[in-house]
Amino acid sequence: MQVEELTKKEQIINFARHDPFLKISDISERVETTPRYVRTILSEANISLMDLREKYARNMEQRLEGKHDDLQKATIQLLKQDGEIAAGDVQLQQVDDFEFGELAPTNPEEELYKIVQVRMVDQKAYGLQEIITYLSSDINQDRICDLNSLYELFGSKGVNNLKFRNNVIQVERANSFLSCQLDIEANGPIVKSQRVIFIDKIPVGVENYYFDANSVQLVLPGELVV
Repeated sequence: MQVEELTKKEQIINFARHDPFLKISDISERVETTPRYVRTILSEANISLMDLREKYARNMEQRLEGKHDDLQKATIQLLKQDGEIAAGDVQLQQVDDFEFGELAPTNPEEELYKIVQVRMVDQKAYGLQEIITYLSSDINQDRICDLNSLYELFGSKGVNNLKFRNNVIQVERANSFLSCQLDIEANGPIVKSQRVIFIDKIPVGVENYYFDANSVQLVLPGELVV
């Protein structure tokens, strides 16, 4: 069933469940109704955007702590599994020297940006998430500072509708930027995980995760083939 065939009530519930990081005003614009009506429908359906966001955050924490029993996936686990997991400020930087043939702007006014956010446990950085994607040329720091997740950059498709490909993991030496962000020694060991982000089979971004190699361990399922 296409979104247009759903009733307004069904559309509101669908948007809320599939992308809890949408604001009430965002949902009302997509459904072409009022924020008050959106609040009424969510209340009647006993749906709380805050609860859905917290549930998503808990799932992310469990994935990082290795609590999901999925033997078919390689996982990066924190060596220190106790403590409060949090994210730092979102940083925006225009990119001029990144080459990746699959990525392309959807309109001529878009420009290539790098958006980064440090991940912490008990206020100590253990990793940095970086997404490289095309965004509107009028994007600025103020417009991204309230993001709960970098995946919100991709709008109404939501975190549950993103697909990923080619997760390549490498051990590298930290450059000056990563050394500063992760509070590790210059040229210290880091684990880099890179994958391509897709929406509807269209590549929309490249995600890099950088981890302090002394804070995480890589768990590979099954037999190791070299």
